[in-house]
Amino acid sequence: MNTVDTSWMPAANMKRIICHWTAGAHRASPLEKKSYHIVIEGDGTLVRGLHSIKDNESTRDGNYAAHTLGCNTGSIGISVCCMAGAQEHPFDPGNFPMTEVQWRKMAEVAADLCKTYNIPVTPTTVLGHGEVQRNLNIKQKGKWDPMVLTWESELSPSQVGNRFRELVKAFIQGAGEDETQGANVQASINGAHLTGSLVANEEAYLKVSSLTEGLGWMLLNASADSMVVLPAGREDVIYLTPEFLEPTVSIPGGSEEAEIVSLVLEKGYVLASQLAEELNLPIAFDGNADTLAIGVAAAPAPAAATTRIVVKSGDTLSAIAARHLGSGRRWKELLDVDGNPFDDKKARKIKPGDLVLVPTAAAPPTAGPAARSPAEPAAAPAPAEPAPKAPRPVSGFDVDSLIDAANPALRKFAKVSIPVIVAECVASGVTNPAQVAYVLATSEHESLAGKFMSELWGPTAAQRKYEGRKDLGNTQKGDGFRFRGRGYVQVTGRANYETWGKRLREDIVNHPDLVSSRPEIAATILVQGMKDGAFRGKHKLANYFDGVTNDFRSAREIINGDKVIVDRGQSLDRGTRIANMAQRYLAAMSSDT
Repeated sequence: MNTVDTSWMPAANMKRIICHWTAGAHRASPLEKKSYHIVIEGDGTLVRGLHSIKDNESTRDGNYAAHTLGCNTGSIGISVCCMAGAQEHPFDPGNFPMTEVQWRKMAEVAADLCKTYNIPVTPTTVLGHGEVQRNLNIKQKGKWDPMVLTWESELSPSQVGNRFRELVKAFIQGAGEDETQGANVQASINGAHLTGSLVANEEAYLKVSSLTEGLGWMLLNASADSMVVLPAGREDVIYLTPEFLEPTVSIPGGSEEAEIVSLVLEKGYVLASQLAEELNLPIAFDGNADTLAIGVAAAPAPAAATTRIVVKSGDTLSAIAARHLGSGRRWKELLDVDGNPFDDKKARKIKPGDLVLVPTAAAPPTAGPAARSPAEPAAAPAPAEPAPKAPRPVSGFDVDSLIDAANPALRKFAKVSIPVIVAECVASGVTNPAQVAYVLATSEHESLAGKFMSELWGPTAAQRKYEGRKDLGNTQKGDGFRFRGRGYVQVTGRANYETWGKRLREDIVNHPDLVSSRPEIAATILVQGMKDGAFRGKHKLANYFDGVTNDFRSAREIINGDKVIVDRGQSLDRGTRIANMAQRYLAAMSSDT
């Protein structure tokens, strides 16, 4: 069975295939469709280019896919959508790295094209753009795509090219068509064995049924993108994303909750890294033994006094050093789990679930103005062992005191959100304590201090009405769900995502989950939106907090005109409840002076 639709491969005299990456995001743009015959998006979806392959049989008429300088006649151009902002030396894949799914799909596509057009698989007939100058002696301009594997970057370009051609040959010979979903791995949580665990697409997956049947956990409910799980022995639930590894399995539209739960239990998986993060446990993978352990005690820390930090999603060593040592420049003082310093290569390879040792004897320097960084991550969890508490000042704000002021039930999430939000306040010039207090109160109300970074989807009756709402810019089918509330302030609707995408220069329209997965983006939207009145026109922080008068209740108008609404189970209206939250944070700042 072909990967490429046969209608995409008209009769033509073609002699080579040249592979590329777009140096863009994971979705195909109009220009990329014009430049290549077949484009492969981040999830492996194939997109047909605007030019037919036959257009490149001859390029004399000027109507062809111009994918390679001086080498378009008789050449088929295929490209993977990825590597925006990538850097060759030192290697940095940027925010949209090439995935193994794309790499494999590109080889499948090349195999179909080779069979259809009788193209032999050689270094001069099936090659990457970065090989053209060397293999064909046709000068290019600094091209190196797609000659680096982001998951195995130590390979040389020639090794990558040869590996790709071997993979193409394997697909031509029919290998790989009956592969399983992934390789087996022996997984455990706190020593309890799990069955059916797999490694696929650079990730480890745990079978949902192994959690419910093997560990006695409860799956309370599930939707297409979220499920609520109660682990055995715990009183609080965790929220996970269901995954289906079989290509033919998905949740049909309009499915009832009971049907979704049944399908998740039968076919569903969860990311091991996401589960470990929700449980706040370290995760360790042994490639030699094919074992994955969540919660297994790490190697003893060295004799020097250190605090153990579990790496969270989006973390960098610079960000960890900034939070715990007072300056991101001190990241080389951090140690790995064996007590060894990090070098540049090891620093780039840290991943969620790893343990980092922070020297507790090193006193943080006096904090200057908070630096804004696109890599600013979520705050790390509490240390595994008690350590003397040292305040973490951010230009005059004691972050630890503000975390302590959060609702006790939300403190786990406040440890992640408050450092990022306060740093953004300082960077954006929001330094009036009352304004900072109200920003934090808004986050606590809107997203429960970051507990719900993505709106839980039923859909409810109100959520169904998102679809087709022109005032939110939801003009395309599926926009209601696609642009549901995300972030600390739950930004909603295509129009708002477009506005903030342009302002932040981030592609959150094609990748809306960036708002929920990258805390610094969510914090910028929250703080700058409240400061500038971006949410409700003239309503902004300075109107309610002028340095003399603090109108906490009326300030709800900045986000929504719903201050008089009394929510179910509450005795106070929203305006008053959020005002009380803000007063709590303001009191914490006053107590520091």
